[in-house]
Amino acid sequence: MKFKTGAGWKKSVEVRKNRLKRRSSKIFREAAVVSLLWLVVLVMGVLLIFSYNLVLTSPWLKLEKTTVKGCANTTEQDLLLVSGIKPATNILALNVDGIARKIKTNPWVEEVYVVRELPNRLIIEIQERKPMALVKREDSLYFMDSQGVIFKKFEGEEANLPVLTGCAEDGKEDPVLVRKSIELINLLSASNSFPQIKNVSEIHGEENIGFSIFLDSGLCLKVGFGDYEGKLKRLKPVLADLARRNVNPGFLTIDLNDPDKVTVQKNDLTGGSRGKGVRT
Repeated sequence: MKFKTGAGWKKSVEVRKNRLKRRSSKIFREAAVVSLLWLVVLVMGVLLIFSYNLVLTSPWLKLEKTTVKGCANTTEQDLLLVSGIKPATNILALNVDGIARKIKTNPWVEEVYVVRELPNRLIIEIQERKPMALVKREDSLYFMDSQGVIFKKFEGEEANLPVLTGCAEDGKEDPVLVRKSIELINLLSASNSFPQIKNVSEIHGEENIGFSIFLDSGLCLKVGFGDYEGKLKRLKPVLADLARRNVNPGFLTIDLNDPDKVTVQKNDLTGGSRGKGVRT
């Protein structure tokens, strides 16, 4: 076993001391760098908070005008009321998604887009539902759109729409009848021949019989299900024949279901609105 001499021992101690100093210096530098980074982060955070508060309180960004586009069946005032937008609010503080959700609670609104226009203007653009018919449910009428969505109770609004009856039982619509009624209404809406949708007061559907179209004149056309265009083409010669005989087609029922035979008979006026037609 060897023992270091006094000089060797002193040299070893000196080496260890220098090594410890170097390590201490490195640790100090690293700690200083970390502290400096934390200081920079703190200063930046304070500056960001200060800048954010400055922006939020800036009179340059206060909401001065809100423009609403796309209103036809609803009003700008109604939408602004439900939106909860407060005047002179900072435009950057507005929750545009929250505003859109509130506006969409209006039954007429199908889609809504809310956009900030800096520095002080808000644009609200809506897409309204397009009513296709009025659906009779129990003793009330409801608006229905082209997707078959019944979205609002009819409350005396101006509506030149056909009334869809027979498609609701116990307050619930038959989805098959509704879908088929949409097909028929789309055909009548696109047609330039008689009958046109503007002349239709009511469309009555029954699961086993199909559809009957009631016109403003009182004429009833039985078209059943399917091939509506082909069936309605049989109507023109029948009307021409009635004209030659000086027969008023009002309050007649014309059954167009049989491709080999068209039946014409008088309406049963005891059937209430189905015999007379409904118009709002």
